[in-house]
This record gives sequence, structure tokens and C-alpha cells, in this order.
Amino acid sequence: MRKIVSVFIVASILIISLTSCSKVKSPIDEVNDFNEMWARADYSGMYSKLALEDKSKITEEHFNKAYKDFYEAIEVKNVAIVNLANDEELEEKIKKQDNITIPISIQIETTYGQKNYNRDIVLVKEKIEDKEIWNIKWDYQMVYEGMEQGDTVKLSNILPKRGKILDRNDNTLALNGEIIQVGIVPGRLGDMKEEVISDLAKTFNISEEYINGRLNLSWVKDDSFVDLIKISVSEQHLIDEIYNKNKGATYKVLNDRVYPYGELVAHLTGYLGYINEEELKILEPLGYTANTKVGRNGLEKIYEEKLRGIPGKVISIIDKDGKDKEILLEEKVKDGEDIKVSIDINKQAELFTQLGEEEGTAACMNYQTGEVVALVSKPSYDPNQFILGMNTEEYNELTNDEREPLLNRFSKVYAPGSSFKPITLAIALNEKAIDATFAIDVKGKEWQKDSSWGNYFVTRVSDLGTIVDIEKAMIYSDNIYFAQVALEIGSEIFLQKSKEFGIGEDLSLAYGIAKSQLATNDTISKEELLADSGYGQGQVQISILNLTKAYSTFANNGNIVEPRLIMDGSEIKTTNIISEEVANQVFDLMKKVVEDSRGTAHDAMISGKVIAGKTGTAEIGVETEESNKKELGWFAAIDKSDETPYITAMMIENVEGRGGSHFVVPKVREFIKKY
Repeated sequence: MRKIVSVFIVASILIISLTSCSKVKSPIDEVNDFNEMWARADYSGMYSKLALEDKSKITEEHFNKAYKDFYEAIEVKNVAIVNLANDEELEEKIKKQDNITIPISIQIETTYGQKNYNRDIVLVKEKIEDKEIWNIKWDYQMVYEGMEQGDTVKLSNILPKRGKILDRNDNTLALNGEIIQVGIVPGRLGDMKEEVISDLAKTFNISEEYINGRLNLSWVKDDSFVDLIKISVSEQHLIDEIYNKNKGATYKVLNDRVYPYGELVAHLTGYLGYINEEELKILEPLGYTANTKVGRNGLEKIYEEKLRGIPGKVISIIDKDGKDKEILLEEKVKDGEDIKVSIDINKQAELFTQLGEEEGTAACMNYQTGEVVALVSKPSYDPNQFILGMNTEEYNELTNDEREPLLNRFSKVYAPGSSFKPITLAIALNEKAIDATFAIDVKGKEWQKDSSWGNYFVTRVSDLGTIVDIEKAMIYSDNIYFAQVALEIGSEIFLQKSKEFGIGEDLSLAYGIAKSQLATNDTISKEELLADSGYGQGQVQISILNLTKAYSTFANNGNIVEPRLIMDGSEIKTTNIISEEVANQVFDLMKKVVEDSRGTAHDAMISGKVIAGKTGTAEIGVETEESNKKELGWFAAIDKSDETPYITAMMIENVEGRGGSHFVVPKVREFIKKY
């Protein structure tokens, strides 16, 4: 029994073995298997079906890599292959031939679209270990139509041109221009090496040690261009002079951001700087690199996305020589948009000049349209320095300067002092907290409501020795009068109505101007603070642009206009906040401040012009001694003219001992005369 079973088993194995050896898989089945493996990315399985000659030309590793790398590069989502052969015709050929051609249709779906094409698969009958097998003849076109060894996929990012920043008259405030890269080609120096290095060091304020250090870098050869320092095109003559002596000192012209008006508009335009790691994570997928520059402050930062544009992209198949064979995707570059601002560079330059060497800010706004025609902060800096590059010493000098040239003062808020009084008066009259007959009879320079104020008194500059009515209060800028007006208004109404003048609200400018305030956290906790607020002290803080905005109410019959900096065709925004009667009443009083010989702004009088304005001297900081008292000087003037409908406001720091606001008035007057 046991023997019979053994014989049966052996016989069965022999029959199966003979059957396997004799059966040859048809070319059609081989192709179908190959196609199925291809569709499911089984590249090792595909490789096993290659003809012996092809296996000798490419290893399995490189075969797999050819498919994997290429398909990943073109972002293949799906591959579908259809056998187009006529099986009946093939059956006859298979019996007679050792070489069979089977047509197939290939569909490759990628992120960039769909590729459809037909090709032939050639199979050859090969004998392997006494077995005849149909194997597939392979070449690189079995990966992708037209592909050859060495073909790769190339991504080319086309960076957009950054938009320009223009003034209202199309003068360019920021553009893509040229700068000069000064350098040395060592092999040209000859026996003048030391002299040339000395000349370069002295001319461009760099050390000889730095130059020699650059020349001794490992990559430097005789024909290398060794970069040293970037300079503006206006300084090209400096390197030309050295170049004319020895061609070893030379330069390259580079493209970069240029600010033609330098410090005149530095705080407005801002400047560019290299992107940081966090920014690179966001921008790198768009085609940007670590060498990309983005806006660091000012308009360059605020309108970064608009100015920057959108990169273009070309994904193509290239041959081993780098020549394009097929473009898979082409996205057109979209250059950055130009930004046109309402600034008039000529008025900007004049207002900048009038501030002189002072620390302060100034603005000029068209009260009919809200267009800001000049906006200045001083001291300033040259934004081109950040493009050309600064050494550590230069940067520290700039950042540690006590005068804070990098501080944008027109974006900050300050105590306005008496320049706030027209706003207080307008609210009081419009809300009928007082009327035009409101007057006070206070003897001396100090006043307090009652003994509950303790040792606190409101003080004024001088005692007129008479009853102070609304006209005298404005002409002489009487603090006690406006303190009492604020008390008549009351804290709740004062806070609420101040917001209509922009106090406590954000300006509509997309610039990051600090929010003005009547009181911290919109809370006036005691009467003394309310009284101080009436004449622009206490916790009142206002920006230069918010003051010009507020004053537009008095020039526009009670309608306040929103300041505008961008010329984008948007509508003028005005809101009626007080009656025409009150607006004209306040304007007439402000006019007397200038026209009356006793007025605090009489020095602003200009023959042939109607000027209304208000001065203000604000005390800031903690006063410990008289000598330590700090003052801000303000003056804002309304030019009531159809030809020049402007409000000009100026604030200068540290005017103590220099006449307070009276130091500012002549500067504004000169600006008005010149525009």
C-alpha cells in the first residue's frame, strides 16, 4: 500500500513538471501582464519580463528609477494601457515567428494634463533554462513618448518684476533699477596690488584687511570676480577712477530695488530685505528662493503681495544637453502692480525741508478729497542703504542713534496740546453743551473746580484780567476756558463724539497708523482728567493725519473727509458730523487765531490768503524739575482756497525754551507760501 502511494505521487509530480515545461505563455498574455504591472507601478515585475539583451543594458535599480523619478517629476496620477492587437491575426503569427509586435494605447494622467499616445511593443522568443519565454524589447519610450536616456524634467520659475511706487504725477519713488557691485579680478592687479587695495579701502571706507580676506578665500582664482561692496549708480565714477589706473579694480551692474528720492520718502516707501525662514516656507512653493527680497516696512511691506506679483512656471522635458523637448506646463508670470500714491514729491520735498534738522512729523492733506500730498517724518534715513548693505558698525550707528531716524513719527500718536481745542469746542457747540455766549470769569493763572481736586489746578499762560469769552479763549488759547467746556460736555458724550472726529477709531489708511485716543481704554475716570482732555493734555494722543482729518470738518461745512494715500480710483469718503453753522463758527474763530494780532498763530498770516489754524504746546513726560520738562510744538493750518485746498499740520519735538508752538508756525507758513 505504501509503495503504490509513493509511485502515484512521483508519477503525479513528473506529469505536472512535464506539463509546466511544455507550456509557453502567449505574447498576448505577457503584454497584458506587463501592462497591468505598469498600471500599478510594479516596476520590478515589469523588469522581469524584459528581453535578456535589454537587461544587460540597464539594471533593475536604474530601470525602476527611470520610471519612478520621471513619473514623480511629472506628477503622474494614473496610467492606463489598452491592448489594441487583433488576437486572431496574432495567433497565426505566433505559430510562425519568433518576433511579435503588439500595438497598445497608453494614457498617462498627470497634474499637468493627460498624455495619450500609441506605440508598439515588440516581443522576442527567448530560451531560458530550457524554457521558451516571450520577453519584451524595451527602450526609454516605454516610459514616455519620445523619451531618451538622459531626459529629465525641469522646473523653471520665472520671477515677476516688482511693481513701482509712484507719486501722483508718476514720479518714481521705488523702482527696479541698477546698482554697482565693486570687486577685484586678482589676475589683473599685477605689481599694483597694494596700491589698488589701498585706493579701494580709502574710497569706499572698507578696511584693507577685509579686502585681503576676500582675496584669500578658497574659491578665488586669478580670473575670479571677488565682490567687495555695493554702491549706487551715482557713485560709479569712484570705481571708474580706480579702474582707469588698473583694470583689476572693476565692477558689475546688478538689478535691485532703488529709491531715487532716498530719505525724502523713506518712512513712506520703506525698503526691502531678504526673506526669513518662516517667510521662505510660504514663498518657496511659489518659486521664490532665500535670495528673494520682500517689503520690510512702509508701503513695500503693506502692499507686498500686490507689488510682488505672481511667479510664472514652466515645467518641461529636457534632453541631456538641456534643450527643451516638450513643455508640460506653462503658467505665465504676472508682474507686480504699480502703486500710485497721492503724494506730490515736490510738496514732500518742501515740507521735508521746512522740518530742517528737527525731530518731528508733518502732513499736508487736500481737505476736499482727503488726498495726502505730503507726509514727512524726521530725522530720516536712506532706504538705499538697506539695499546696498551696511556693515555692523554702520547698522549699529543707525539703530543706536538717539534721534531715532528709523522711527516713523507720522505713524505714531502724541499729546496734541491746544491744537485739540477746536475739536473740543465743536463738540460742545454741536451738542449744545454750551453756546456762543459761554464765558468764564477766572482770576489768576490757576483754576480748579473745587477742593475735591486737592492740589491739582488747571493752568493757563496768562491772565487777561477780564472775562474770557469764546473768541478770546480761542485767540489766546485759554486752557481754563476749554477745561470748563470739557466739564460741560461730560466724559460720556466727549468720548462718544470724539470718535466721529476719528479719535479712538482706526484711520481708513492701510498703513498701520496708530489709533488716536481721548483717554486710555476709553475711560475718563475723574473730573481732573476730563478737564485736561479739553485742552489736549491728560491722556489725549493723536496722530498727525488724524489731526488733519479732524480739521477737515471745519473747512467742509461740517463734513469730515477720510485721508487717502493710494490713488486707486476709490470714491471720496465724507461724513457729516457737525452742523454747517458750528463748523463755520469754529473756522471763523480759528481764522482769528491767525489774523488777529493777538492770536497765537498770527505769524502764519499770508497776504492774499485766508488761513485758519491752531497752535498747541504739549507737555510730555514726568516733570521733576523745570529743566527736565519736555514740550511738543504743534501748528495746523487750513488754507481756505479753491486753488490750494490744503490742511498742513506739523509737530516738532523738544521745543522747550524755543518758543513752544511759536517755533513751528513760521515753518508751516513758509511751506504754504512755497506751494
